[in-house]
Amino acid sequence: MLKLVKTKSLIDGTGAAPIPGGCILVRDGRVEDAGPADKFRHLPADIETIDLGARHVMPGLVNAHTHLTLVPGDGNQPAQKRLPPSYNVLRSTPNVLKDITSGVTTMRIMGEEAGIDVDFRNAIDRGLIHGPRMLVSTLGIAATHSHGVGTRPSDGVDEMRKHVRQNLVRGADFIKLFATGGVSSAGKALHSCPYTQEEIAVAVEEAERAGTYVAAHAHGGTGLDYCIDNGVRTIEHGAFINEAQLERIIKRDVWVVGTLSILFHPTGIEQSDFQVPLIKEKVLQARDAAAVNFARVIESGCNLALGTDAMHGLMCFEMEKLVEFGASPMQAIQCGTLQAARVCRLEDKVGTLQPGRFADFIALEGDPLADIRNMRRVDAVYKEGRLFQGI
Repeated sequence: MLKLVKTKSLIDGTGAAPIPGGCILVRDGRVEDAGPADKFRHLPADIETIDLGARHVMPGLVNAHTHLTLVPGDGNQPAQKRLPPSYNVLRSTPNVLKDITSGVTTMRIMGEEAGIDVDFRNAIDRGLIHGPRMLVSTLGIAATHSHGVGTRPSDGVDEMRKHVRQNLVRGADFIKLFATGGVSSAGKALHSCPYTQEEIAVAVEEAERAGTYVAAHAHGGTGLDYCIDNGVRTIEHGAFINEAQLERIIKRDVWVVGTLSILFHPTGIEQSDFQVPLIKEKVLQARDAAAVNFARVIESGCNLALGTDAMHGLMCFEMEKLVEFGASPMQAIQCGTLQAARVCRLEDKVGTLQPGRFADFIALEGDPLADIRNMRRVDAVYKEGRLFQGI
């Protein structure tokens, strides 16, 4: 089926200037063409039209780091992981709805217990439920004594190899590994490193043997060094990246995925776990470090994308923080569209409104290039040319 989408202004996601009055030609859920309105004058007058002529239109957002079951503002995220799987499925539903209505049409899920992420992905792909398309990692790989450990610790080279293989056979699209301490766990220093280089290297080896990659929770210190040196493809969080590490990240073509809202938004860790003195101290340290280091990351031009780390519906806030730290609005938008699609290895399918990509697009009342805060108001969300949220 052929549809013509009319807009007030079209941001195609490639970094090109917006097209006033631009149009998108959609055929069977994919972009057939996009460009100025004059380009489509030859089309029959009775073609089905989606009239967004009062709205700015851009690609659907790609959340490159999030979870289904976690809600940071509820506190004690380790305990949330261990709730009964059936209850966590129910808890996930409103989270996914927040993501959809904020404009997210694709998201990368960074670890879930009990196969919840696999089941959500498959149910969406089969049309049983509606939601963003998902890439999933199944159980996070974490050492017994590390941040992020769930129901299945992974210790030593042999267990690492076995558990990566188990994740792959269970349907993982990539491997999530915890290489440093984290903010939301009371007992682990942010720079602590639970794994040896050999353990991280074997995870990368097994992932690459299967045609995929490792994404590592890594804030800084030795754990981040091990990730860079042993072939980890994406560094998640990275609040404490130093200049020497950034140089090596650029040289090795590694990705950094920023997750700023969980640190800075008042409904993040601050809302609940500030009552734990060590967690509050770590959040404040990470805020100070991230403000300095992400300004450096942006200026360096390294591979950078954005995710909300379970701060559901807050990709807009991620973009605002990036602009605050020195990015242009266009750079921030691309970190949540094309760049995030590249992290997911889906740039031939999503992230831009170019021919052949899925017709995932969102409509906004205000121009996000004039003021990135206009990303807060998404009026309509289309996935593969079908309306999710009406104006």
